[in-house]
Amino acid sequence: MRIRSYLATVILCCLIGGSLIELVVSRQYDEVQQLSDQYNEAMLWQKDFDRLTADTSQYLVSVDLILGSGETYLTQGALDKGHLLTESLSILEQRVMPAEFSSVLSQSKATVSIINSFLNQAAVIEDNREQQLYELLLRSDVVTEGMVQQLMVLSDKIQASITRRASNLEIERKKTQTIQTLSRLAFFFAIVLLWLWANRQISKPLRALSEMARVAETGVPFEGVDRGPQEIIALSKNTQRLTRSLSYQATHDALTGLFSRREFERLLAQQIALQHDVKGGKPSVLCYIDLDHFKVVNDTCGHAAGDELLAQVARLLQAGVRTSDTVARLGGDEFAILLAGCDLPTALEVCNKIRNTIMDVRYQWDDEVYRISASMGITEINNHSAALEDVVNAADTACKVAKDAGRDRVHVFEVGDDVLAQKRTEMLWVNQLNNAIDENRFELHRQFIVPLQSGIDDCPCYEILLRLKSSEGNLIFPNEFLHVAERYHLGARLDRWVVNAVIDWLIANPRELEALGVCSINLSGQSMASKDLLEFIVEKISSTKFPAKKICFEITETAVITDIDNARQFIEDLRFLGCRFALDDFGSGLSSFGYLKTLDVDVIKIDGIFVKDMLTDPVNLATVKSITEVAKALNKKLVAEFVETEAIANELKAIGVDYAQGYHFSKPHALSVDN
Repeated sequence: MRIRSYLATVILCCLIGGSLIELVVSRQYDEVQQLSDQYNEAMLWQKDFDRLTADTSQYLVSVDLILGSGETYLTQGALDKGHLLTESLSILEQRVMPAEFSSVLSQSKATVSIINSFLNQAAVIEDNREQQLYELLLRSDVVTEGMVQQLMVLSDKIQASITRRASNLEIERKKTQTIQTLSRLAFFFAIVLLWLWANRQISKPLRALSEMARVAETGVPFEGVDRGPQEIIALSKNTQRLTRSLSYQATHDALTGLFSRREFERLLAQQIALQHDVKGGKPSVLCYIDLDHFKVVNDTCGHAAGDELLAQVARLLQAGVRTSDTVARLGGDEFAILLAGCDLPTALEVCNKIRNTIMDVRYQWDDEVYRISASMGITEINNHSAALEDVVNAADTACKVAKDAGRDRVHVFEVGDDVLAQKRTEMLWVNQLNNAIDENRFELHRQFIVPLQSGIDDCPCYEILLRLKSSEGNLIFPNEFLHVAERYHLGARLDRWVVNAVIDWLIANPRELEALGVCSINLSGQSMASKDLLEFIVEKISSTKFPAKKICFEITETAVITDIDNARQFIEDLRFLGCRFALDDFGSGLSSFGYLKTLDVDVIKIDGIFVKDMLTDPVNLATVKSITEVAKALNKKLVAEFVETEAIANELKAIGVDYAQGYHFSKPHALSVDN
């Protein structure tokens, strides 16, 4: 039944109930009205009878006066009253009334006729008048007494009828009120029952449906309802299908059909808890998989090809494990397998078979054949295993070790593994660096660069150096974290923070900015290929109207050679804006002199390894001299690093080096606030 049918039923029942109540009350009102009419009729009888009684009394008094006193001259008047009384009795007799009333009235009318005959006789008596009048009086008294008694009986009957009818009328009126009250109560209770019925048939299934939907949010399967209106049952079935679809989508990867990361972590947490609950049970193994060379397929053939390859790998993973094992796609080209009730040797054998299977894949796309491999990290789950995050991190770290060790291999996480310990340390550094950037826990220092030759602009020049403040407030030097930042592609993000902080500090300290000659900022190799960083620097300088000529970006030879074309374009764009560039650590590479012709830089910074012991090492001294000669030939400014003694400074000055930087002149110190 549909909801509108239930509503129509309720409305119809209300109409029928209202009609029945109206019919019953209407009939009762008709009954009361009928009894009221009867009561009013009886009251009219009483009124007419009272008038009849008065007329009869006057008539009988007149008769007694005439017959008793012999004043026959009053006979005609008495006769007229008798005739009027007879007419009144006739009129009453013609009314609708009980037969016993009519009988009394007929007898009374006959009695009046008899008495009138006595009056007629009295009017013509001549002989023995007194005696005859006396006899007529006696006869009249007998007739009169009978008439009076009849009228008294009639009066009692009329009064009894009035009383009875008044009582019946009162009873019916009370009955009417009772029926009306009961009808209203019955109608009210009928409405309540109909509401309860409609609530049971409509509202209750809806509430049950809503509660099931709420409970389904916690992961409990949506059961649905099978009783109620067709619309609610249809809604329940549609909701059930929808929740199943949403549940599947929430727990499975749309591309591969494998479990999603969230669902896999939930199942993994259950497995860890089970290992803790069941002491001495068989352990399980978590395998973390990262595909090698997948980016080549994705970048070369497009995402469609990459998606198809991922789906193919997913099928291989499922085919390589038991039905009791769990396979999931964690995201991108990363997968995970939970081998329940499996020891490490068996897991290692299973993972190697899967690895070999993936290695044998020949993926063809547009007449090109591609090969991929897989790096895997596995860790055992037993009753000693820590929390979920620790187990996942262990397998992830082991996988990264396998990838760093040459890829296409399986690495087992073992406590005390130095390689794993180093990898975990790096991962902790990655997390700490990201948090430090978000929380601005870096500190800027500067080391001044001083002129060695006379006639050189002596405006303050310095290099910006970075320090990391630990959570305990200690300063951490770049040699401890920069290699991690570059390895895990945080270089561009870190450089962005430095550029932004330096420009903001100089703008906030106008006297520092006005006195500044050049401020050197180091950039990583990853920044050279970052269009986002280039756009940010351009936008920052343009929006703040910062004098670009006061910034010199330092880049290393090793950073440049990784992507020479992007580096050249990066330098060209910022030099157009007015920025300067310096080639840092010059001389340490195999082709340092060759890059001077291809890179448009303003400054050359001699690698400190040649400077710090140039007075004791003839080769280093010769290298510094040759770099100086080349720089002069190319009209480049020259800066020597690691100048720690006055003797080295004097030698550099004699050779012709323009600037020096080192502890002999100044140690790095934090940027101060302009007062």
